Amino acid sequence: MKENWRLVSRLERLGDLLIILFSFFVAYYGRSSLVFWNKALGLPPLFEGEELAPIATYFIVLLVATLTYSIVLQVLGAYGSMRLSSHGRLLWVSVLSSAIVFLTLAATLFILKLDLSRSFLILFCTLVALLLAAQRFVVLRLLRMWRRQGKNFRNIVICGVGEHAQKLAGQIMNQPELGLLVRAFVDLGGQTPERIEQFKRALKNRGYSVPVRVVDGAQGLHRSLTEYAVDEVIFTDIVDVMPLVEEGVAVCAEQGIRTTIAADLFSVGIVKSGLSYFGDMPLIHFQTPPGDRWELGVKRLIDMVVSALLLLLLTPVFAVLAAAVRFGSPGPVLFRQTRVGLNGRLFELYKFRSMFVDSEGQLDALRDKNEMQGPVFKIKDDPRVTPLGRFLRRYSLDELPQLWNVLRGEMSLVGPRPPVPGEVSMYERRDRRRLSMRPGITCIWQVSGRNEICDFESWVKLDLEYIDNWSLGRDILLMLRTIPAVLFGRGAH
Repeated sequence: MKENWRLVSRLERLGDLLIILFSFFVAYYGRSSLVFWNKALGLPPLFEGEELAPIATYFIVLLVATLTYSIVLQVLGAYGSMRLSSHGRLLWVSVLSSAIVFLTLAATLFILKLDLSRSFLILFCTLVALLLAAQRFVVLRLLRMWRRQGKNFRNIVICGVGEHAQKLAGQIMNQPELGLLVRAFVDLGGQTPERIEQFKRALKNRGYSVPVRVVDGAQGLHRSLTEYAVDEVIFTDIVDVMPLVEEGVAVCAEQGIRTTIAADLFSVGIVKSGLSYFGDMPLIHFQTPPGDRWELGVKRLIDMVVSALLLLLLTPVFAVLAAAVRFGSPGPVLFRQTRVGLNGRLFELYKFRSMFVDSEGQLDALRDKNEMQGPVFKIKDDPRVTPLGRFLRRYSLDELPQLWNVLRGEMSLVGPRPPVPGEVSMYERRDRRRLSMRPGITCIWQVSGRNEICDFESWVKLDLEYIDNWSLGRDILLMLRTIPAVLFGRGAH
């Protein structure tokens, strides 16, 4: 299978090169015909100029595009196995690679001060994107048709009869285009008639309709490897049989059979697992959403750019508010407070002071008036708040200095609000997961009533909902929804 896929991958690389060359010449010579039909049909001009420079002038585009496409497609995994790829992913890879190449070409031409046709670049990259996607659709369709006919199959044995083995077998059965055939199941824990019947019923409920053969222990695994032409053995549900797994791996190694251990070792709800290497040591990771997705890097980049721009643009506003706070009541302009950030890191949060000096010293005397249920203190008419502070809080102007926290990386524009250490010390264990994401200036609570939410459990539920369903698009939507919530002072302090 690996040798077959290497051949397919090499053919794809050759096909991609031919597509780039074909698209280059079609975009160059085809642009003239598009200009002709554009004029013949009386449409508004879509292209600048009617004649392109000599084609030799455009060879720089072909060179840069070929190199960039080869690198980008490799990085995006375009030459890996397509067994588990969807049509949407193949289209996304083709479009994203062409967008990156277009930006690279535009930057190259700008740096070299070359005045080449922008419409040619658009036509060229669009053609490549469409043809790359079409090529992969056809290859994937042919491979899956081939496998449905019983060809190019990989024989596997699944060691395990638990939940993960059932899930894996059901997915293999329902996706014959993957080219996997389960020859036997191995129960390393010692089979009993009741256990095996329960396993077979569970497989049937998952749509597994072929005969199920279950063998017992390492000797049963050895017999399966002898009786069938097994390409790979997959170990699942291994927590209770770790010593036997080591013996099973040794049995496979003696016969040169590849082994795989399922990374989902534990069934812990939303916890996801992943694999990486430290040197030559394989490491299995377990993490809750959003994990270490690449989009978090984009989120951080957005935080840096937006916070820097706002700090620059709002400088006059900062000056006016600082003067108002300074002369509104005795005390410093900024209020500094230790807060708990990402995974329990402590940092100093900045706000425009909205309370009288020594307000924290009066907190114990007001504990009995707390309107929040749980380890959070909030009261609607807090006597410690200055008259100006009420205005600042109503429109969240006191939060503006936190843009500096965002720029420093201690906070984000969107994320759960950072608690104080005293509150965190009273958290239940499950509540600490709200610290698994960088805290923010705004979040779901900001657009869902803000301080009208007086139940700490509801607050945590909203934060965890944000974390579990996080996406860049949702961040942008929450920022947009925050604007009217702040302007109209909904749910204000």
